[in-house]
Amino acid sequence: MHLPIYQTLFVATLSFPSGLVAAVPSGSRLSPKCHPGGNFDLSNWNLETSIDNGTGRPLIISAAKLGAGKDGCKNGWHDEGPEHEWFYTDPKDGAMVINAPGYSDEHPCIRTSGSVHCRTEFHEVSPSSWPPNATTNHLHVKLVGLKGSNVVIGQIFQAGTGANKPYAELYYHDSGSVIMGVATCPGGSNDGCNQDMQTIGTAPLGEPFTYDIRFEKNVLKAGLNGKMKTVKTYFMTPGAWFKFGNYNQGTDDASLHIFEMMVQH
Repeated sequence: MHLPIYQTLFVATLSFPSGLVAAVPSGSRLSPKCHPGGNFDLSNWNLETSIDNGTGRPLIISAAKLGAGKDGCKNGWHDEGPEHEWFYTDPKDGAMVINAPGYSDEHPCIRTSGSVHCRTEFHEVSPSSWPPNATTNHLHVKLVGLKGSNVVIGQIFQAGTGANKPYAELYYHDSGSVIMGVATCPGGSNDGCNQDMQTIGTAPLGEPFTYDIRFEKNVLKAGLNGKMKTVKTYFMTPGAWFKFGNYNQGTDDASLHIFEMMVQH
């Protein structure tokens, strides 16, 4: 488990396709020479991509392949495209780069059945689910958004309700607004229920920030840079699990750089 590393920031002269200049952590412990599985503990996650697995379905990368037998630095999976298109280590600062294409009729992508959105997103697999009434269920991520008009950067997904739907999704907009969308019924859109959109805070593109999601003692909380808010909920799910990464809701491409990730149960 990688515990949070809170660091001072400086502005580095790194140029990105969006034209943004990002502030990145100084004294980072991330190695630019390691694949993501060597810099981050990904042993409890699998990764869903927008890459064709050969049958027209998304390629799913297992935790074992991400960690490559505990030699994730050298052998952990990363996108070996000509320019490391979707998932790789930034060669300058060691950040985990998570990119996802936008979707439109003119530019379709490989995506999960029932979803119209593209993603490069981690799904928690160990534990396969956890009770929201437990004392500790905590996801912490430090990232910088470089482009993407609307990206889900974190999720709580239902388990045990019979509904294959998110319980809550954390949306990050290019305006800087971060909003938690909370399901108002288990079936969500399948049952004609909209999400209740609750503002969490702001985080401008190109500036690193942390987010935390806690679902503990049946209370949902979310926050930016350590400032937590209690989020209104509408029903209780008997089980849940986390997702994080780049679940791109827009028609434009989206890019995130991850500096920290920690989960606690």
